[in-house]
Amino acid sequence: MKTGLLTTAPPDQGRPLAFFVVLLALAIPIWASSPFLGVLKSVHVPVTDLLLGFTPLAAGCILTFRAKGAGGLFDLLKCVFAFRSLARTGWLAAILLLAPVIDLLTSVGLHLVGHVGEAKPNYLGLPVLAAIMFVLAIGEEVGWTGYLLDPLQARFGALGASLIIAVPWWLGHIPSILEIGGTAGDIAWWFPGAIALRVIMTWLYNNTGRSQAAVVLFHMMLNLARSVTFPAIGAHYDSSYQAVAYTITFVLAVVVVIVWGPKRLMRTPAGR
Repeated sequence: MKTGLLTTAPPDQGRPLAFFVVLLALAIPIWASSPFLGVLKSVHVPVTDLLLGFTPLAAGCILTFRAKGAGGLFDLLKCVFAFRSLARTGWLAAILLLAPVIDLLTSVGLHLVGHVGEAKPNYLGLPVLAAIMFVLAIGEEVGWTGYLLDPLQARFGALGASLIIAVPWWLGHIPSILEIGGTAGDIAWWFPGAIALRVIMTWLYNNTGRSQAAVVLFHMMLNLARSVTFPAIGAHYDSSYQAVAYTITFVLAVVVVIVWGPKRLMRTPAGR
């Protein structure tokens, strides 16, 4: 895989504080409506999860349009579909396979601790499910990655930016966890999971030349692999799932930080 692809030009600076303010303003009415909207029982996911998934996109688009108009908004959104340039980085296989490997290891771990569920995926429905997960990933990552990540990295470094984004990402899911009867333990396990996943997403983004498409595809595969592998066990908020999956993911994130370095989460080319 090619590394050292992060461009040296300074990133286009967004407004992180304004982003969080707009995001909160959009999220509060959705959180308030959670008791009335209920849960999609077929996938054990609260309706608010689906709605909240588009608030980062909305916040990023609102601020980009105000600052740069339609042209800037088009530039923000078109990066999601830059698959040709992503394929040239040599990271496409890792992006598509990493999440399924994590869930395969999680499945093995769950069986070892005696938490066995029978997966009955609907293979004929996978294309439709993948399309849905792709749209949901766009809803989150245009905001978190496309708008917010670069200005945070410029100020706090790659690891610092990942940690900052992980906190509201974690908090945003708490009402939904509670809505499906989640416990304090479920909420606690999701925190290191959120940190680890944001570190991995930043790592993929930086090593693919700031590719939004890389993070969107990984996010899509993350949700798709969960839906296929653990439909009978329950949602990915299940305590046993989280304990095993997020331990594996956190260890992987620690390895990424150690090997690639916390400042950029990528290897610096020789001579730089």
